[in-house]
Parts: sequence; C-alpha cells; structure tokens
Amino acid sequence: MGYESHIRATGKPSIAPKLPFVKASAGYKPLEFGVYDPHDRYQHSKGPRIEHVFVYWQAIDRLMLAAKMRLAVRRKRTLMVTVEPYTKAANWLDGGDRLFADITRGKFDGEIAAVCCAISSFPGNYWIRWGHEMEEPTGRYPWARRDASGYIKAYRYFIDACRKIAPRAHFVWSPKGEAALHDYYPGNAYVDMVGVAVWGLEKWDRDRYATTRDFAETFMEKYRRIERFGKPVIVAELGVAGHANYRQQWMSQISEFSTGRNPFPLLTGIIYFNDKEPHHWPDGYGSPDWSRTILEFGRKEDVE
Repeated sequence: MGYESHIRATGKPSIAPKLPFVKASAGYKPLEFGVYDPHDRYQHSKGPRIEHVFVYWQAIDRLMLAAKMRLAVRRKRTLMVTVEPYTKAANWLDGGDRLFADITRGKFDGEIAAVCCAISSFPGNYWIRWGHEMEEPTGRYPWARRDASGYIKAYRYFIDACRKIAPRAHFVWSPKGEAALHDYYPGNAYVDMVGVAVWGLEKWDRDRYATTRDFAETFMEKYRRIERFGKPVIVAELGVAGHANYRQQWMSQISEFSTGRNPFPLLTGIIYFNDKEPHHWPDGYGSPDWSRTILEFGRKEDVE
C-alpha cells in the first residue's frame, strides 16, 4: 500500500499556479469513486462504485477476498484487486534479487493461477493491479528494484498467464509517479489503465513547501508524467490527513472534478484509502491516519 515516504525534497519548490478548469463536454462521464475499506465502514453505502482489496499472492486471504467479492456483488461495485508479488521466503522481502527471474521461469505459476482464478469468479467488472510502485527501490517491496527490464518481463508474464484464466480482467499498471516510471512501462498491449497514489499530509506540505497544496497541485506532478501514455488514469490510492479545513479543501475540489470541472482529461476514477497508513513516513511523520477524513460519496439517503 503506497505512500509518499521517499520523496527527495530539494529546497522548497515553487507552488504550482492555480489550474484552469476545462468545461465538461456533452459526452462527459463523471468520475467514479471507490474505496479501500478493510473495516467495512462503507459496506452499506451506495456511494462507492469500486471496491479495492489487497492480496499477497503467496498467502491469499481467501475468506477476506470472498467476503469483499460478495460485498461488491451486493453493492454492484467494480472490484479492483491489488496483487502484491512478495517472495516465498520466511521474510517476504528476501530473495527479491531473484524474484523476476523466478516468475518468468514458472516458479510462481501456482500463485498466478490461484489469485487469477479466485478473481475470475467475480461476476461483475474487475480490475487487477500487479506490482505497484515499482520504479523507486526503498526496501519496502521486493519487486521495486533498479531492474526495469526484469520488471517488464515479469509483469508481462503475469498478464499473459492471467488473461488465460481471467479473460474479462482489466489491468492497472501502477507506478509511484516518479521520473523513472517511463523505464518500467510494459507497453500499451499490457496496460488498460494507469494508476498512481496521491497523499495529502498537511504537516508534510507545510514543512516542504511552506504552505499547503491542494489535490490538483499535488496530483499534477504525477499526471504530467503518465498522460503521455494516453491511457485512462485512476488515483488508485488517495489519502488526506490534517486539520478539518485542509481535508475539506481536498475533498471539495475533488467533488468539483466529479461534476465536470476537471483539468485532467484522462482521469476517470479516484479510490480512497480509508485506513491508517500501515508503514511509517520518514523524518518523524509517523503513520498518518487517512481514515480520519469523513469521506462523503453522496447524500445521506445514499446510505441504507
């Protein structure tokens, strides 16, 4: 689960200017909103249209996945599954230097079959997001390595195998959003959507930029790097933490985008990370609690 924990700040960059909004076209389709909701706080809400879950492919929590699939069916939501390809070692991070080669040699074929078969049984629309945040090695993920060609081969191997098992799947290629992401692009034939994570932490903003930034200013840095692919874009993980007015500013702006005043033509969906950050940010920022944000997907009558 991604977070902006390894940004290399160089001084205090200038604040991006306020963005001009584009008018909605006659055929405009509103943004779809979703949620990663491990505590089922939105299980009764009609608002989210996407249900996001994470699975470790070498240790699938089948009970959790089955429950989330039933929930998505009941609430008529698209299912997005982030598949995290850890190693089989006792410490899942060990053996990362062999991971890509092991995948392409067939040593993870059982894991690929198990996870794709489980997802393929979902009767609605489903998206698969494999090996996210691969372009910046931090020690957090064994698949995030300075081996772009190895990653691409492993990614394509997974997609080719999964398509045979889950032919209705749409695949989300999901870099962190750093400058090196282009080296890891697997090719148009292997990408249906591009997804990045966007985090708004008020204290981080003030310390790094001497002021706060809004969603558009924060997202624009990543959007400019991925728009060149011409693929639909989603914010695969969104989190906001800080004072109430800071959180409200972010969510109000995103709400405006959903009605058509959207400066990001390729942006089609946003999925909120409704939980506490499971890892620590650097420099003493701790683990932000993104779930503190009161996320409203719709009106009161949208909740049964």
